[in-house]
Amino acid sequence: MNTRQFDNVRALLLAVLALLTLAACGNGDEADESHTDAAAAEAAPITNRIDVPSAVRRNLGITFAKAEMRDVRSTLRVPGKFESLPDAHRSYHATLSGQVELLVKQYAPVEVGDVLFRIDSPAWREIQTQLADTILAVRKLRAKSAAATGRLASVSQHASSLLEELKVWQERLKEIEGIGAAGGGVASARTEARASVAVARTALAEVAEEAAELKGTQSIIEAELAAHRAATPLLYAEAVGASAEDCAGATCDLALSRAAALLGVTVAFLREDVGTNGKRQRRWRALDRIEVRARQAGIVETLGVTNGAWLDVGRTVLETLDPTLIRFRGLGLQADLGRLGKGMRGRVLPPGGRAVGVSATLEGEVTIGIEADAMGRTIDLLLTPSGTERPLWARPDVSTEMEVIVVQSRGKGLAIPLQCVIQDGLDKIIFRRDPKDPNKVIRMKADLGITDGRWVVVESGVMEGDEIVHAGVYELMLVGGGGDKQEGGHFHADGTFHAGPDH
Repeated sequence: MNTRQFDNVRALLLAVLALLTLAACGNGDEADESHTDAAAAEAAPITNRIDVPSAVRRNLGITFAKAEMRDVRSTLRVPGKFESLPDAHRSYHATLSGQVELLVKQYAPVEVGDVLFRIDSPAWREIQTQLADTILAVRKLRAKSAAATGRLASVSQHASSLLEELKVWQERLKEIEGIGAAGGGVASARTEARASVAVARTALAEVAEEAAELKGTQSIIEAELAAHRAATPLLYAEAVGASAEDCAGATCDLALSRAAALLGVTVAFLREDVGTNGKRQRRWRALDRIEVRARQAGIVETLGVTNGAWLDVGRTVLETLDPTLIRFRGLGLQADLGRLGKGMRGRVLPPGGRAVGVSATLEGEVTIGIEADAMGRTIDLLLTPSGTERPLWARPDVSTEMEVIVVQSRGKGLAIPLQCVIQDGLDKIIFRRDPKDPNKVIRMKADLGITDGRWVVVESGVMEGDEIVHAGVYELMLVGGGGDKQEGGHFHADGTFHAGPDH
């Protein structure tokens, strides 16, 4: 038989096979009707499309995951857990002894500036007294300085009078001595003049001594005022009624800075004018009890005391925790260190992997920790999530998994979650949502590629963005018919399933 004859025979066989196939598809029902009753004729044809209206999806718990481009081959999956960052915790202590009044409850949220508790402290009243005494001391010193200045002016004036009087008696004595040399002097007048000169000189010396003492006292007062002005300039300005600019730091005003540090507030806060009983005064004077305010937002994690307890200095009253300041610590294999490096990105998946998609994950940069386990042959991989939004499951000590994208990428492929695939006999099955009818899904064999244990590459049959049944795939296979029910059937070009052998 030559080639042309062989081609003619093959074409004839193909035509006969096509006719047999059409006969089986078109007349199979009529042949079956001769062996079945009327109920079999009314049965709905079996198809690979399954109706999944909203009620069915809700009852079976069906959810969908979109097929997306992923670098499956360059991804490592590691287990781990969340932990709080070191700066997520903040403790609040009693800086002064006293009786505490709690204003928050455990696990209550707090914002920056919220009053956490108050302390009725006798030690604070002693500090208030010291601040008031400093102002009073400055005012007393200024009063003494003013008195010394006035006294010194009087002494200086008295010294001038004595000096004039001394000059008068010296002139008088000179005249008397001149008269005596000419023979007309009187001894008694000379003696009186000399005595008056001596008295004037003595008085002038006493006045000079008093002036020197007053100057020394004034110098001491000025030195003390200068010390107050240097150490407590704000209190000094308040004492003298002068204006002073607010300042910060421990060297600003030693007395007010110490009080502000004990209260956990600023110096400016203590110097604010407040109204009490119709009278304006500084806040440090009006403050009756110590108020401790939150310096960081979070929740009240623990309470160290009971309400109304007496606190000693340094006692921990409560601790807060900012739940958004977390990181994920994963356990990677030391054998994978060759694939790891700087600049890696990763994302933390929800516990159980029920939610799928970037929106349900936490992403961030992955760094290699310094901790390693020689016995377990593991090394820590740390991821601090970017942004401020945190899902409810992202909290300390929650265990889950992290996907680490290694630096040396090998290219992306279309992938779906491995949980979307179910084994049905010898076949791996997936259910794709019908793009034309969202209330139907199409049962189809999965043409799968490589997997990283959570995602698997789909080689054909699925396009990017197609929705694949994720949760409820097992229940859908049971209600939609398995391989036993469809064995011996075949699919047509339009995607419908037909019972019977494929001719």
